[in-house]
Amino acid sequence: MVINKFRELFGKEHKCTVNGFRPSPLECKALGVPSGVYVVDLQVDGVQLCEARSRDWRKAYKLLKIEVEKLYADGQSCGAV
Repeated sequence: MVINKFRELFGKEHKCTVNGFRPSPLECKALGVPSGVYVVDLQVDGVQLCEARSRDWRKAYKLLKIEVEKLYADGQSCGAV
């Protein structure tokens, strides 16, 4: 879903990966997130572009899709894409 949206907006020439995980309590302290939060990030060509966090994993992926749309909109407004 997220990778499809990214490729639809930015093209298919980039290598995209989406990683999602629920950190352990120790990792939560290190990341500075509340306990029980699901973290999802989008990496394009090995560089992390955006991240989303939510207690519900489905909502985290939906939020990440919205972040991709925001990246595209920001690029369009400044003429970068």
